[in-house]
Amino acid sequence: MSTKTEGPVYEIGRVYEVAPGDLRIGTNVRKDTRPDAKDFAASVRARGVIVAIDAHVDEAGGLSVLRGQRRALVAAQVGTPSGTVPVRVVPAPDEADRITDQLVENLHRADMHEREARDGVEQLALLGVSVAQIVKRTAIPRPVVDAALSVAGHQASKDRMDAQGMTLDQAAVFAEFEDDPDAIASLESAWENRWERSRLAHIAQRLRDERTERTALLAVVERLRAEGLPVLDPTDAPANFRSLTLEDLRDQVDQPVPVEQWATTPGAAVVVTVDWQEDDEDEDQDDEDDDEHERPEPRKVYVPVWVCTDPTSAGLHHRWDSPPSRDALPADDDERAAREQAEQARREAESAERRRALANNAAWRSAEVVRRQWLANLLRRRQVPKGAEALIARALLERQYSLTQALRNGHELLPDLLGLRPVDGDDQWGTQIAIRRLAQTATPAAATMRTLAVVLAAWEARSGVHTWRNPGPYDAAIMAALVAWGYPASEVEQILTAAPDEDHPADEPDEQNEDDEPDIAAD
Repeated sequence: MSTKTEGPVYEIGRVYEVAPGDLRIGTNVRKDTRPDAKDFAASVRARGVIVAIDAHVDEAGGLSVLRGQRRALVAAQVGTPSGTVPVRVVPAPDEADRITDQLVENLHRADMHEREARDGVEQLALLGVSVAQIVKRTAIPRPVVDAALSVAGHQASKDRMDAQGMTLDQAAVFAEFEDDPDAIASLESAWENRWERSRLAHIAQRLRDERTERTALLAVVERLRAEGLPVLDPTDAPANFRSLTLEDLRDQVDQPVPVEQWATTPGAAVVVTVDWQEDDEDEDQDDEDDDEHERPEPRKVYVPVWVCTDPTSAGLHHRWDSPPSRDALPADDDERAAREQAEQARREAESAERRRALANNAAWRSAEVVRRQWLANLLRRRQVPKGAEALIARALLERQYSLTQALRNGHELLPDLLGLRPVDGDDQWGTQIAIRRLAQTATPAAATMRTLAVVLAAWEARSGVHTWRNPGPYDAAIMAALVAWGYPASEVEQILTAAPDEDHPADEPDEQNEDDEPDIAAD
């Protein structure tokens, strides 16, 4: 059967190669064609339209798209390798059939399982297709391709993904640590706990940080050993080594051990600890000048500490354990015992607080990586999250310190969260141009999302380990909003949502340095 008109004659049932610009988009129940679907557009540009577009011959003798309007529109917009698209000519339907077919086509289309996409990527790699070509030819984002190949390269992770219904991202976390049994044990324990499972990204980031820290620490240990120091392996360091430091030990006459004798003291060894130091600053800087320059980030340093692993055999004792002078002796042995117990309790409390501070500082730094990745994804959404306007209004009306600083400093973190690239070169001015262009063309929803990005990036730029120590109401509001929008806050971040002191609504940091670490770096 054929339809004859002036011009091209199309036979029903046949497939033709047609320039996408020659197609007319017919009436369709689907109104949102997702014009911002960049991956789909990239696929059409690279590989063309794979599934034929269904079209019927209209009254003018042209082709009117019945099914496949997104393919037709995108092909006309970005082009195809051949310059044409495949079009299957079908009979013109009545209105009821058209609506039914278009509903069925869009509502009952099932997505591929992630494991199927993973296997497809693996098969392409086995055929010798490079990662870059897989990304280009399939328009699958590079991180997804990398995750798929990572899981495919570890059979245990692949089996775990299939058997336990993991997402590709979750399975990729396990694949990353397959060579570390302890890490896998931690991940498996978290997976079995529903509450911990939602925080798998936080656990993985802490494991990465610990692995990086361990590698750097062992490198320092090996260097010091090569210099002739008796350095203990980090796993062999006594848990109470802080009470064994030669600096704090005393001899039988209650005198400190001379530094030059530390190396020859029986049981002497070196433990490498981690500390954080800041570069010296000009003490003459006035407050106004200090506001103009951000305090430098602290530097991680490794400090060798001399200890005595067996003070008793060396005839030494801790300075707090030295016997008091006879004049100071209490009249009652019970009173002396009570005083010693109180002193011991004080030391233990201080040590516990140092350990807590160090653990939470490390946890905050790990959580920051996860949180910023999550924020970047949040700010790419098209729909404004519930309560965003109220949070924006609060930041503006309360003149929050973080926001005023961001306005003053040119929104230093905003480009990273939004993925902005500098205009006309990789420089600060080019970045500012890119930021200003955000305000030029924006729908009301997009403008709200961009303003929300300004507020969140401002808070994020000013947050740090000081935030969990002294959270204010605004910190609590930010974190509560993120959690309400789906963010799986870590334990240290949940400290922010505790009841704050309403007498201090601003987020301006205390006079104490934001990044100060405890005097003792580890216990």
